Amino acid sequence: MNPEINPLIIDQSFEFVIMLFAGMTIMLFHDIFVRIKKRFKPGRGMSFFQDILFWIFAAIVTSSFLYYCCYGRLSVHVLIAFGTGALLWKKFFCAKMS
Repeated sequence: MNPEINPLIIDQSFEFVIMLFAGMTIMLFHDIFVRIKKRFKPGRGMSFFQDILFWIFAAIVTSSFLYYCCYGRLSVHVLIAFGTGALLWKKFFCAKMS
């Protein structure tokens, strides 16, 4: 007797893991971005421009991960995985990098 795993569960697990790493990747880039901003201390206008560019970059990277794992389809488990990845990065790595 060999029970098989439902392909839907396999697909959703794959999506969850990919989006978990997507959340961690965005937080890694955010930490690097914050460190660069602290080091160079740009003015208000330049800081605003850099923030906009960072979030555009983050949106493109997130969209790439999302398209790779589920062809751009948003679902609750994908959003939860992304948020969990961001929180895990913040909890385990953010404090250690400071």
